[in-house]
Amino acid sequence: MPNSAAEIISLTIAITTIFLLLVGAIAVRYVFLYQKKRFRHQQEVAEIRESFAHTLIKSKLDIQEQTLDHVAKELHANIGQLASYIQIGIEELSIKTTGSNKESALELTGLTGKLMSELKAINASLNTDHIMHIGFVNALNNELAWFGKNKNYKITFTKTGQEYRLKPEHEIILFRLCQEVLNNIAKYAEAQKLTITIDYSPGTFILEIADDGKGFNVQEALDQSSEKESTGLLNIQKRARLINADINIVTSPGNGTKFTIEILQDNPYKQQ
Repeated sequence: MPNSAAEIISLTIAITTIFLLLVGAIAVRYVFLYQKKRFRHQQEVAEIRESFAHTLIKSKLDIQEQTLDHVAKELHANIGQLASYIQIGIEELSIKTTGSNKESALELTGLTGKLMSELKAINASLNTDHIMHIGFVNALNNELAWFGKNKNYKITFTKTGQEYRLKPEHEIILFRLCQEVLNNIAKYAEAQKLTITIDYSPGTFILEIADDGKGFNVQEALDQSSEKESTGLLNIQKRARLINADINIVTSPGNGTKFTIEILQDNPYKQQ
């Protein structure tokens, strides 16, 4: 009888232990599945938020692009036409005038010609269709020529590798990104020289824009951007994300700044 009681106790303990182990295993599995489901849900929420943020940024930039394109066409159709009429009128007046008045009329003719040239350059810089037609490199080259002439910078622009085209929509975003970088340089860098290089590697497109300006603290500039209502760096980063570009900013106070934009190219469009 004692043996039977001991066996019953041992069996009860064994069954209880197995039961507790099963309950523990079920609980652990439940917690594991719950955590896995929760993690998957968090991932989905993060992806939805990221997708929404990406779509929102793209929508904003699309609206901005449409606005710039509209402004460019208005400049060409209206202001450019008015400038042409003014130039024709001044030329006609210069024919009829003599002496100092003629010199003044000729001077005004020259200034009007410069105005029309500037309007043409601005129109080319803003017009999306024109940029897509001539391509990123030609558009950037035109922008640098205007930038160097009007902002008095010494600019060096070099290319290495076999040139190819990026996707048209990527070229537009990349060009606007470059405009943001150049605008930041003009506003803050106090630079005299700019060095721009493009490396057309078979699988990677690399663009570098470097200046010899006063440099800055990147994190500090980003942290203070909302306070100063300055969105240049944020816009640069947002545009880079839209085309899956990696952007690296190397700078420090007193040592100039170098922006490096790198885009992986699975199927680059060959330059015709």
